Amino acid sequence: MFGYFNTDSLARINRLDLIDLTPRFSPLIVQIIVGVTFSSVAVIAREIINNWAVGAGPFAVNVPFILLATLFGRFRAGFLALILTTAYSWYYVLPAIGSFSFEDPGDGPRTLVNAATGLIIVCLGDAARTTGRWLLLEKEQRIAERDMLLVEVDHRVKNNLAILSSLLALQQQKSENAEVKSALGKAAGRVHSLSKAYESLRYDNLDNIAVVDMRDFLNRLCDSLREALMLDGRIELIVAADTCQLSRDRAGAIGLLVNELVTNAVKHAFIDRDKGTIRVEIRTVSDGAVLEVSDDGAGLPDIVRDGAQGTQFLNAFAQMAKGELDSETGEHGTQYICRLEETP
Repeated sequence: MFGYFNTDSLARINRLDLIDLTPRFSPLIVQIIVGVTFSSVAVIAREIINNWAVGAGPFAVNVPFILLATLFGRFRAGFLALILTTAYSWYYVLPAIGSFSFEDPGDGPRTLVNAATGLIIVCLGDAARTTGRWLLLEKEQRIAERDMLLVEVDHRVKNNLAILSSLLALQQQKSENAEVKSALGKAAGRVHSLSKAYESLRYDNLDNIAVVDMRDFLNRLCDSLREALMLDGRIELIVAADTCQLSRDRAGAIGLLVNELVTNAVKHAFIDRDKGTIRVEIRTVSDGAVLEVSDDGAGLPDIVRDGAQGTQFLNAFAQMAKGELDSETGEHGTQYICRLEETP
């Protein structure tokens, strides 16, 4: 019987503990109400069964309602339900009906055995409920501790990235070499991209922190990019994403890839243009997913095409995401497509 109640089932039942849900009332009053209510339901069930099987299983019908009274109202509710349903079955179901006397000499021991069995059910049900309650509280405590650690880790990572970005900016200001200043500026930009991607990669689903909903992630990331790149309407950044979940490592790499591609498009694709559109799209396919970042600009200059350091970063990010990156660029715009393989 108790094999049907795993810890998750007991946890859900414990959340419906009627004593906890009615703190304004005395626990004893709540338990009496619960015991009487489930006993009444047991009587109704008995009467329904009597319509087609009079007297069948005189005590068996009581068992599930005794157990439910125990699980929802604790021990005293279950014990009260046991007393009431046993008395009802003894008086109204067993011969002689309407009397506490027994026509069959074996009914006396049977009544005693059923009452003892019901008491065992109440004890076991209450023990299972208590165990489930303890497991639930322990689980919630661990979740709270985990959440606190995640917040602390997030805080430290963000601080470290901010410190690193500040140090690079400081070194850039101090350097007198143009090439060094340029390299430090690019490094600071990479750190800033990493910071933005990390900020967007927050923990939404605490029940499964290993995966990321890509639709929400890309929307948050692009919101951050609109603010960071000061897209005041001149350049429109559009996100179109299917429901897709990826591991945190792959999602982080995709965030860096999108950040790099959008930043490059804003810097290089719309020179001498009043308006433009950048589109970030991820769609699911039969063997994985496809990420596409495109713009309707004038095409990227040679400095950011094949062989450039930026392209090396893009390919590295794509490999981290377990994908293959292809690109096309021309006078009508640039399109990057990253095919993400499905992983078990």
